[in-house]
Amino acid sequence: MSRLFRLTLPRLTLLRPALRRAGSLGVALTLGAAGSVTLTFRESPSLPGPVALQGVAWDTAGRLHLCLGARLLSVNAARPGVPTASPSAVALPGPCQGVTVSVDARQAAVLGDGRLDLIDLSTRSVTGTLPIPGLSGAGFTADGTLLIGSPAGLERVTLPGLTHAALDPTPVTTLVVAPDGMRAVVGRGERTQLLDAGTLRVLSGSGCDGRCPPGAVQFSADGRSATVQAAQGVTALRDGFPATTVLRAAEPELAGPLSALPLRDNTALILRDGETQVRDLQTGHRETRRVVPGLRAAPAALTPEEHLLTLTGQGLTLSRPDLSGAQPLLTLPGVVSGGAVGSDGTLLTLTDGALRGPGSRGLASGVQEVAGAGRAAFTLRAGALAEVQGAALRPLPGQRGAAHLSLNHWGNHVATWNAQGFSVTAQKTGRVIVSAPGAYARVTVSPDATRAYLFPASGDPRVMLLASRKTFALPVQPGALYRDVQISGQGVFAYLRADGRTDLYLPGQRQPVATLGGGAPARFSPDSTMLALGTPTPGGWVVTLHDPASGRELARSAPLDGPPTFLAWSADSRSLHVGAGPLDGLGSVTTLTVTP
Repeated sequence: MSRLFRLTLPRLTLLRPALRRAGSLGVALTLGAAGSVTLTFRESPSLPGPVALQGVAWDTAGRLHLCLGARLLSVNAARPGVPTASPSAVALPGPCQGVTVSVDARQAAVLGDGRLDLIDLSTRSVTGTLPIPGLSGAGFTADGTLLIGSPAGLERVTLPGLTHAALDPTPVTTLVVAPDGMRAVVGRGERTQLLDAGTLRVLSGSGCDGRCPPGAVQFSADGRSATVQAAQGVTALRDGFPATTVLRAAEPELAGPLSALPLRDNTALILRDGETQVRDLQTGHRETRRVVPGLRAAPAALTPEEHLLTLTGQGLTLSRPDLSGAQPLLTLPGVVSGGAVGSDGTLLTLTDGALRGPGSRGLASGVQEVAGAGRAAFTLRAGALAEVQGAALRPLPGQRGAAHLSLNHWGNHVATWNAQGFSVTAQKTGRVIVSAPGAYARVTVSPDATRAYLFPASGDPRVMLLASRKTFALPVQPGALYRDVQISGQGVFAYLRADGRTDLYLPGQRQPVATLGGGAPARFSPDSTMLALGTPTPGGWVVTLHDPASGRELARSAPLDGPPTFLAWSADSRSLHVGAGPLDGLGSVTTLTVTP
């Protein structure tokens, strides 16, 4: 049996300095071409907020591997008492949903949506991608081959040749291989079994009356036991023993998230939000219960030495199973959904609805969006528009029940819109200068506030003259399909194409002067001399700076930990705040100094 696969060339590193810890100063992040602009890394704080941690794995070399968004982050932090080293990372083709590491700690396989990315951990590069529709699990066996589960059944893949061998055509709903590669838990139809990963001999198993795909699977440190979570409860599978029930469906512990970790002493450690329990692995009898404020039920993992990795708040902690000897390992970065520069020049960030100012000081909760330009910043909160003035919000009229907002280049006019229509509000007077019906995905107001560029959810974009409400087609090349635009103070247009690239139009021109590789997000500097773009590359997302007159690239940043959620310039065009952290760091945002 064979599959098509895509090989990814090793990424081209233009400049990859050793980044210091988040918050350090003066580290060169990247340089542009000779005689052009220089970007200098200034800081990358880790801000509070939701964490995009999807999976963890330990390897025999003592490294911890974390699935964080679209990157695999690796840290030397194996044992209590061993200092945590600076992290390294690999940019992935898409979001990471789980990771497994080979027994020799040389390779990793990252599970994605219908794909498996193969990673060389020594070179920190993606060496190949296997497209596997309906991928339900994968893991390295002791001999270095990969077991793969999918609706096509159970397969074995030999590396590095990627030779496939079909083992069983029965569709696989779950597959998890023990860290030592000796055993695997496989869910197929009504059966969940503990198998010898090499011979596929059944070592233990359980069944149910109907289809009951297993959920989370956890192996003991020695790999001889596994717990399987399902709607019917938590089941323990042990090498050479019948399956036993640890938690039953009627028990209140199953309400809410939990992790069930089998220990070598024939007990199971149950983690729930805010508490732990120890239960007999054979009888399910609860032996102890402890309240642990701030403890998260998942993710959780056991090291080969049976130390416990847990998430408490935003920090990963390593301890013994009884939670004694706890040692903080890492503070994980929160995901920032938006940002802007306030009227006082400080950075505003939006995390999980919380608007924060300098030092992560809370300014408002329940905020939908924040945007800024020039020396003004605005928010949407419960569909209402407000201007951020220091630590206060000044209410302004806008589209009732607005879902989105955008600012013109100078920041003195704000567009707000929803599925019913849009409004444009003048900052100086605090009045709505125009309202019109229509369902739009994006609205952009020209710098002189005479036109609105309307991009509907479906159909062709239009330009509206705000004084007369007359509309006409976009003044662009025929057949072009665009979904947003940014307009500089000098009248240069940066149109975002449907494929994620950007077409640059000079004033009065109907043909683009250049097509740029990035564009989401895109922001002209306040002095209109530079265009910043979020740009995907084989080595990860970067920020590129371009000359608006020609499209020539002036500089680019080192790889980021994912696509930027925002770009925010300082009013003097000398600082650029990026809604992403460094690829090899633990920051939430990155601030760059821009030097001509």
